[in-house]
Amino acid sequence: MSWLIIGGVLAAAAVVVRRVLRYGTAGLWRFALRLVGTTAVLGLVSWGLMLLPPVNDIVLGDKPRNLWDFARICEDDRTGDPFPRAAAYEPGAGPHPWVAIENGNSAYASKGTETEDPVWPDDEPAPDTVQLVACREPAGSVPGTEVSCAYSVNGLGVGGQSVEFSQGVYTVTVVEARTGDVVRRGTVRGETGCAESIVAGEKGPHRTDPSWEAYADLLAGIHTAPSGS
Repeated sequence: MSWLIIGGVLAAAAVVVRRVLRYGTAGLWRFALRLVGTTAVLGLVSWGLMLLPPVNDIVLGDKPRNLWDFARICEDDRTGDPFPRAAAYEPGAGPHPWVAIENGNSAYASKGTETEDPVWPDDEPAPDTVQLVACREPAGSVPGTEVSCAYSVNGLGVGGQSVEFSQGVYTVTVVEARTGDVVRRGTVRGETGCAESIVAGEKGPHRTDPSWEAYADLLAGIHTAPSGS
């Protein structure tokens, strides 16, 4: 915002100088007062526009406002745009607030200090504190973990279907929220057994998803691993 003020002052000074060179000092004070008033109005308008998130993002760079905003970083094999105003990642013991992205949405998140999945939204990290984004990609399933799971529309076993699930295996690439740089790569496994629910008519193969603990374990060791490993 300060550069807008400085720019306005310099522009006003240039106008005054040009006016003096062309017309002399006659009526200079009246002209200067009008110029100051106009500059003040333009300054207030600029300040008001900067309060609008879209304008703010265009001028200063994108800022994450929801945890699911980070999904864009994982798009197209992690070539999506990072957030220039996200929290900076500083290698070390942390804590390092993170969010895990699954199927284009935020699945899990942590302030980097919890020992279990946050229950309430207020327990999750604020979007502007998130340093790391975990992008998940399917990598098959664990052999021999197939199990038949029964599901019903109303939960009473009426009109249901039987679906075969296996324990999923996923590659996870952890990147910096601000730069998109790779911090670490790893593998996580889905939970064992049946998933709690399925999408009706969804085609297989059906694989279980990782738990919050699986991501937490992977990210907990980041400060001990070489960058990009």
